[in-house]
Amino acid sequence: MKRSLSLLMAVLMVMTLLSACGGSSNQAASQPETKAEEPKAEAPQVDAPKAEEPKAEETASGPDRSKRIKIGFAISNFENENFAYMDKMLAAYCEENNIEYVTREHNSQSTAIMEILENFGVAGMDGIIFQNSEPASVQATLDDLAEKGVKVISYDADVENVTGCWVCSNYATGQVIGNCAADFINNELGGVCDYVVMNSQVVFMQERIQGIYDTLEEKCPNATMVYTDYVLLSGVLPSFQAALAKYPNIQVYCTGYSAAATVVIDDWMPELVRKGADLNKYGVFTCDCTNKDLEYMNETRQGKNILRSTVDLGLKVFVPIGMITQLEGAIRGFETEYTERVQEFPYGAVTFENLDETAAKYGVELA
Repeated sequence: MKRSLSLLMAVLMVMTLLSACGGSSNQAASQPETKAEEPKAEAPQVDAPKAEEPKAEETASGPDRSKRIKIGFAISNFENENFAYMDKMLAAYCEENNIEYVTREHNSQSTAIMEILENFGVAGMDGIIFQNSEPASVQATLDDLAEKGVKVISYDADVENVTGCWVCSNYATGQVIGNCAADFINNELGGVCDYVVMNSQVVFMQERIQGIYDTLEEKCPNATMVYTDYVLLSGVLPSFQAALAKYPNIQVYCTGYSAAATVVIDDWMPELVRKGADLNKYGVFTCDCTNKDLEYMNETRQGKNILRSTVDLGLKVFVPIGMITQLEGAIRGFETEYTERVQEFPYGAVTFENLDETAAKYGVELA
């Protein structure tokens, strides 16, 4: 009996052991199914590709501007309203696009221009925009900058070995000024008057003035140019005062840039008012389309001024944004719409017919 009981207990122990081994085997076999149900398969959806998405968005929104670059801007002077406005636009563009921005004035003096360009090169500028009033004298300096890899935009003159040249069709612009003056002389003064055309010591401006000369000579053969002079802005008013003292019957004054017009008007108007002159018989014709030009023209149609036309060269938006975009593209290596090396300004007359439209375009409120 004891032996039978011992046998029975041995059998039970074997069966228990076999059962335990079988349970362990089934659990191991089921583990792959349990792993297959774990969320590891979703891991590829959360790894590297998603971490790189911001870069794709930066590429889609524009060029890579992560590296800070340095650009210098040199202009004749910032007293000119359009140049001051241009400076403001360039500064804002540079601040938005990770560009260090430096400015200098050269007063259209060749030695000053060369010195500024050389200093810009030493200062490690990546790019330069400068008003080029002395193209022949600065070419060697531009060649040196090109060898150093500095990108340059020449404003107002077409020269070699630069990234871009932004130029005005100066003779055609002069013709626009001359046509406006000729229309006034022929329609309001019977084609007969004494007039002044103020010339300039700045080379590119002389071509503009030649356009005025030729147009008035052709269209107003009975009018007389009694005076002209080659001056910089600082000499405009003394020169005109000398002309007026010698030729007191001057009725028309033409110039190639706005500041040389408004400074004369501010001095001439009080004398005309003092004499009780008929302002409808006097006219000043200029260029640049400054805010002051538009305001003075508005006063003229109210019988309070004598500025009768100006020329819109795109200096408020088209030219500054175009120049800085072309230059930055050359430095950073991205394409722009300004693919041609030489870019020309527009040159449209602003008269009383389109004065309101032009003022609205540039956000100038006319009282």
